[in-house]
Amino acid sequence: MKLKIEKALIRKAKYDDEAFSQVYEMIYRDLYKYALYMLGNQHDAEDIVSEVVIDIYKGLINLQNESAFLKWVYTILSAKCKRKRMEYLNKHISIDDEEMKMDFPNQEVDLDIRQDLIKALYHLSEDEREILILFYINGYKSREIEEILNIKSSTVRSKQKRALEKLKNMMEVG
Repeated sequence: MKLKIEKALIRKAKYDDEAFSQVYEMIYRDLYKYALYMLGNQHDAEDIVSEVVIDIYKGLINLQNESAFLKWVYTILSAKCKRKRMEYLNKHISIDDEEMKMDFPNQEVDLDIRQDLIKALYHLSEDEREILILFYINGYKSREIEEILNIKSSTVRSKQKRALEKLKNMMEVG
């Protein structure tokens, strides 16, 4: 599992700010990358993640099943990203070149091609985009995505395959 947070740490984070800070440090980057690729805007991604962290901090005390922590967090994050996207659905989507370099540090890929790929992502369905972001950007395995999105891992794999085929076709046409 890519991101394994011990149940004991989550339990402790309910009452201990230091433990919550540790949990925050473990999840922040993945939450940010998810929000960035869902929204396509660095500042909105930062704002959304900040809102999510506040919600987590306030609501963690009520989380009864610590093993459902990541699913709970991504449910909150996904809902906030969807609301934000509704605000600027018809606006131009662009991700800062420096942000893309950070996510693809060892790859010498033309930034125009990366930008085209990011734009193509927005022509996929919401769940296809989520699966690709969680898998390729955040590095989760299909079993982890199954837990986060509450979708069978076989469905995750088939949607991932279809989404990649759609992206390939869009990139060839575009």
